[in-house]
Parts: sequence; structure tokens; C-alpha cells
Amino acid sequence: MSENKYEIIPPKLELRNRLGGPIKPLNQDQVVTIEGALQELAAGMGEWLKRDLEQLTRARNAFLDDRSSKVKIADLHRASHDLKGLGQTYGFPSVSVVADILCKMIERCAGRDELPEDLVNAHVDALRAIVNLDLRDPGSGPVAELLSGLIRLAEKKIV
Repeated sequence: MSENKYEIIPPKLELRNRLGGPIKPLNQDQVVTIEGALQELAAGMGEWLKRDLEQLTRARNAFLDDRSSKVKIADLHRASHDLKGLGQTYGFPSVSVVADILCKMIERCAGRDELPEDLVNAHVDALRAIVNLDLRDPGSGPVAELLSGLIRLAEKKIV
């Protein structure tokens, strides 16, 4: 029977020691300051979302110019993935949902000869409409119908 040799390395607590022990709870003044800073950031999020949406639109247009380019498809995927991750942060969960569908569609088509142009256009245009019409909730109203239509279209195009 062989004997396993190992060494237990205790974690370093340098940060805790530098802070003088465990981190103390925030006081009310600190909370108010942080909330104010978050509100200032939130004011710019609409512009950030529009900037990211323009990046997706540029990536889509570049893809339409050369639909067989792996680089253009990767750029399109990256832009949609950014929106997928940031839509919720920007207060637009519906953007995250549609961008996620677009990402998955691109990934499913990765091994195929072609990514359907009309499907890409439908998703990018849907994202633009969601942002321009300020449609945030993916579970109700026109966004739910839009999502249902995008999913049906994707199922038809990608077998």
C-alpha cells in the first residue's frame, strides 16, 4: 500500500490583516454615497446600451458583406455575447434573452456552411426595436410575442 504525500498550505490572510481584521459593515452615509454613484452610472447606461447595439449592427453589416468570413461571424458572436451579458446590467433583461438566442444560433451554425442572413437580421432588428421602444420585460406583451416568433423562425431555419 503506497502512502500519499501531501502538504497542507494555510491560506494567507494578508488583506484581512492589512484592513485590521474582518471588514466592518457600511454605515448609512457610505450606503447613501454608493447609491448616488450607482444612480449616476445608471443615467449613462442607456447610452452604453445604444453604443453596444451599434457595435452589433456594425458586426451584422460586416457579416452581410462577407457571410463566409469566420472573422466576421466571430465578431457578430462577440457583439451579441456582450449584449447578452450586459442587457440585464443595463436594465433590459429582454435584450439579454434575445442576444442569448442569437449567440446560440451562431454557435449551432458554426459547423455549417452558412449562417442564415434573415435570421441574423431578425434578431438584430428585434434588439434595436426592444431598445428603441424601451421594452424591458421579456415575459409579457410584445416582447414575449417577439421571442416566440424568433424561436419559431430559428427552429425552422436551423434543423
